[in-house]
Amino acid sequence: MSVIEQNLTERQVVVLGGGLAGIAAAVRLAQEHVPVTLVETSRRLGGRATSHVDKTTGQRVDNCQHVLLGCCTNLIDLYRRLGVAGKINWADVLHFYDKQGHHDQMVASDLPAPLHLSESLMRFGTLTLSQKMQIARAMLAMMRLGPEGRESFADITFEQWLREHGQSDQAIQRFWEVIVVSALNQTPRRCSAAYAMQVFQEGFLAHREAYRMGTAAVPLGELYDTAEHVIENSGGRVMHGASVKRIMYDGKSVTGVQLADQQTLTADAYISALPFDRLDKAADESLHEADERFVGVKQFEHSPILGIHMWYAKPVLDGPHMIFVDSPLQWVFNKGLDADGSQYLHGVISAADVWIDHSAEDILAMAHRELSAYLPAAEAQGLARGKVIKEKRATFNPAPGVDAHRPTTCGAVGNLFLAGDWTATGWPATMEGAARSGYMAAAAAMGRPAVPAVADLPTAPLVSWVNRLFGPRV
Repeated sequence: MSVIEQNLTERQVVVLGGGLAGIAAAVRLAQEHVPVTLVETSRRLGGRATSHVDKTTGQRVDNCQHVLLGCCTNLIDLYRRLGVAGKINWADVLHFYDKQGHHDQMVASDLPAPLHLSESLMRFGTLTLSQKMQIARAMLAMMRLGPEGRESFADITFEQWLREHGQSDQAIQRFWEVIVVSALNQTPRRCSAAYAMQVFQEGFLAHREAYRMGTAAVPLGELYDTAEHVIENSGGRVMHGASVKRIMYDGKSVTGVQLADQQTLTADAYISALPFDRLDKAADESLHEADERFVGVKQFEHSPILGIHMWYAKPVLDGPHMIFVDSPLQWVFNKGLDADGSQYLHGVISAADVWIDHSAEDILAMAHRELSAYLPAAEAQGLARGKVIKEKRATFNPAPGVDAHRPTTCGAVGNLFLAGDWTATGWPATMEGAARSGYMAAAAAMGRPAVPAVADLPTAPLVSWVNRLFGPRV
């Protein structure tokens, strides 16, 4: 067994896991001139938010389409630190479709938040006037609650809260579910009401820029290629193909990390940005017993996502994306034209429990059938080729009560800091939550308060006024 010797006159940090949380932690440490070693199992950084080369075509495709919103302040900050903020395309218009032929657009008007989206919502042909009024009343109730009030509903489902606030089956299916499933990777019937309300409070009500949607203009992996240079240029290093076997603990502190090849890394501080199941396996039993943060690790469950890659010989979609109101196929993104003139579309099914065990052939047939119901051109020419990527462990399941199990950054073992979208970030399982967690862990490893690097968007004055005057009403 070899031991990597460290200069203990400086504070050395080892970061385990090269997903977004690990990247955020390592980059923040590197830019603070802290020697850092980032350990990653795969050959590329990015974790679940990355891309790979398709063996059949040689084309780089994303594992699954990932989006960010204008309210994702720490993720945007990370992209700026990596020098790739200019590789994000921002959409000010969200396009909704149903099978009755309606094409609705959600776009901000000149009204201040929270009224900026109300005009476009009132024009939605997919909703009746009664359903729109139901939705407006529920939005007002959320504003009254504010961030503090929503926590009172962390242990019930969002569907229960919606029912208690007069939402009909159609309003839930044609509006609330469409947004919640995409944002939380879970249905209103199974997700925590607090998480769902946060999506609408912070993404649709609090600030007029918050709802804007960003997508990568390049394969996702290219967003994180520069992370390695940032780390190495500051005296750190990235270890690819290095799998964590054991986090070593001597009864007082973590003393090292043993890799699968029996190599041991030592440092002053350790940041685990591993998924919860991998951390559970890597931690010594004595570490489980010593640190209360490990108590709830086994309580987490996964929620899957499907990425459906489809190529059509000729273009079938003119717009940037489609959000489907009444289809198992929830999103389709226009990835542009390939060199041969074919159009590449990327479909997404979140909360994909029903479809995850189906064959790729069945999933592609369903996706083509659904897309053809909205785009006659797709039906006319047929699907040229396709590929399905199953992310069975895409996110943790945001079920009611799960917040009680999400561990804090710092705990009883003083030199071990936890990061990952599943930790107590104040956000659901999102790229923003991952970036926040990495920043928080990096700050704690440097002896600072475990807080994100960037504040949230400021809450609009009218939203704050409604909350102060009428809420919280639980």
